[in-house]
Amino acid sequence: MKKKTLYTILILVFAGIFILGAVQVYLQLREYGEGESSYTEMEQYVWVDEGPEDTGDERQDGNQSGEGEPDISWPAVDFDALSEINPDIVAWIYIEDTKINYPVVQGRDNQYYLKRLFDGKWNSAGCIFLDIRNEPDFSDRHSIIYGHHMKNGTMFSGLTEYKKQEFYEGHPTILLMTPEQNIRVEIFAGYVASVGDNAWEIAMGSDVEFENWLEEAKVRSCFKSEVAPAVTDRIVTLSTCSYEFDNARFVLLGVIR
Repeated sequence: MKKKTLYTILILVFAGIFILGAVQVYLQLREYGEGESSYTEMEQYVWVDEGPEDTGDERQDGNQSGEGEPDISWPAVDFDALSEINPDIVAWIYIEDTKINYPVVQGRDNQYYLKRLFDGKWNSAGCIFLDIRNEPDFSDRHSIIYGHHMKNGTMFSGLTEYKKQEFYEGHPTILLMTPEQNIRVEIFAGYVASVGDNAWEIAMGSDVEFENWLEEAKVRSCFKSEVAPAVTDRIVTLSTCSYEFDNARFVLLGVIR
């Protein structure tokens, strides 16, 4: 009798564990779906022309078009409509032929958008956001944009593909659109960092310190790039989780052109 009771209890315990696990998986999948659907709906505010415009006029980022400039189809972004949904928007980030096609916000701290969608709804996908220490116009020497590495391949999950040389060669450019300008970012390094590293320094003490910081990034990079950053350049870093060790991060660095 005691054995039968024990077996019954064990069966109930295992059944409870199974049901709890199934519920957790269901809730996670539903949350993933809600997050992905939310950002897919936002793509109605962004559109890309079929081919680049080649007018020879001044580019929107204030630099003159000329020989050697890459042909770029700049996505057009309806910032007025997006600002009505969330006034925290500062940019839109786009990497061609990837899933990275998202609004960029800047909150009052670096915590809120870790678990909030663009519309403010709680969701583990969070939102792509600019470091609170940065100016929203990307005028700082070093600007940092964060995004989660989601298991369903959304948000900044695709950044870890840059651990492969061939992926970098096929996707060497990040496009940032702000309400005031279009910003082309030429990628020059990407590497796995520990949270204790200096990958997220904003204020460099001197040009020498900044130059050493840039050189370290190039040395540690998973891929080789011919892009040579200088101390006079402005740098953008994209940061997401990686899983080589506890608290690992993958950072992708580019030069604003």
